[in-house]
Amino acid sequence: MSKIKVLIVDNNSATRRLIRRSLRQSGFSNIEVKDAVDGPDALDKFKAFLPHLVLSDWDLTEMSGIDLLQHLNTQYNDVNLAFIASDITAEMRIQADESRALFLLNKPFTVEQFKSVLEPYIEE
Repeated sequence: MSKIKVLIVDNNSATRRLIRRSLRQSGFSNIEVKDAVDGPDALDKFKAFLPHLVLSDWDLTEMSGIDLLQHLNTQYNDVNLAFIASDITAEMRIQADESRALFLLNKPFTVEQFKSVLEPYIEE
């Protein structure tokens, strides 16, 4: 069985490490993870890595997370991107739904919350 490829996009290295650790603690073992530090980096990594799932912050430098998703949607079919963000607003939820984001998860989150929102998208 091939590994599920996950791209984590966040400016903050501590948050990227937290998401990696949460993936392990959730019991997702059949995954390969790469990191991106901002939108342009994520675009480059996406093209090279072709992940099954992208976990992105909303507030990125140089390009917002929603701009990243919209850009990916114009170039690729069926982009699976979810947001892990702070201070999620109703407007953010509307934009995410309109851009076909999988879900929005509020930071901080528990491992149980993380696992429950991700399980439908990571099949092992």
